[in-house]
Amino acid sequence: MTNLSKIVFLFGIIGFIAFSCEKDDDEPIKLAEGYIVGFDPCTINHHYRIGYVIISTDLKDTLVTYNLSDSIYKMPANVISNISDTLYKNISDTLYKIPESYFQNYRNSTYFPDSLRYKYEVKILYLIANENEMIFNLCTTDILFLHFIQVIIKSATN
Repeated sequence: MTNLSKIVFLFGIIGFIAFSCEKDDDEPIKLAEGYIVGFDPCTINHHYRIGYVIISTDLKDTLVTYNLSDSIYKMPANVISNISDTLYKNISDTLYKIPESYFQNYRNSTYFPDSLRYKYEVKILYLIANENEMIFNLCTTDILFLHFIQVIIKSATN
């Protein structure tokens, strides 16, 4: 093999590896309209950032997100809009304040009482969380929870 052939072969291998390992960072932002119907009980029990369960209006999607609340556990629980991408530090508006009493049965149910099912309407723009963005809270005494799609909220309105 000549030196030129070796160089072309080397660049071919490098190009193949570079393009075959490329990650799709252009995943489309999705829109959902629905209701906040519950929470991750582990987050209440262990004072983590609250994870909210959202069910779409057409009942086709059940999502969970951990970036729609205050960065630390707080009651009454805030549901926040205008979330920033930079570690959620530029949080500006509160859509809802959910009273502590709605979380009282957290050991028995993930969902708010039926009478509150349609109280917390929300429209969200979101991305599905990748493996590095997913939240896995340590909850040894709780029932293992949430086999729902975990999402990162980009913006929320009511």
